[in-house]
Amino acid sequence: MDKLHDTVLSVILSTINEDGTLETSYSPYVFKDGHYYILTSDLAPHSNNMKNNPNISFLIIEDEANTTNMHARLRLSYRATVEMIDRESKEFNQVIAALKERTGRTVDLLVSIADFNLYKITPTQGRLVLGFGKAYLINHQTNVITHVDKDYIAKQKEIAH
Repeated sequence: MDKLHDTVLSVILSTINEDGTLETSYSPYVFKDGHYYILTSDLAPHSNNMKNNPNISFLIIEDEANTTNMHARLRLSYRATVEMIDRESKEFNQVIAALKERTGRTVDLLVSIADFNLYKITPTQGRLVLGFGKAYLINHQTNVITHVDKDYIAKQKEIAH
């Protein structure tokens, strides 16, 4: 997971619009204290979607140029909830500093524009794929990581019947 956080600077977001339709977009992010943070404009559809429905999913995936196998790219996906962070809060200032360090000075310009807001993404359930046969389920709240192997799949089939 650390490798993805260190090398992939943007997150692919799936949000739900007012019609209940999924919309996909992306945003640069910073990972801090177990949360993901993004700075987005109210003009972007995903911002309004997140304001109206805090349930999202997101994907962080290894760059195609860096992978040795296109079918087994490193990736981390999560279901999550999102909340807007108050511009006057200590958290806002700390996260903006971290985001600027990670993604560059453009952050200063974006923060100066009134319609840009900082969102805190709190992961719930996730999946980490490190290659073939190396898939893991992640419960972010309990820090439980479960290897998805033949035994896990067999147990899930037993539970379903």
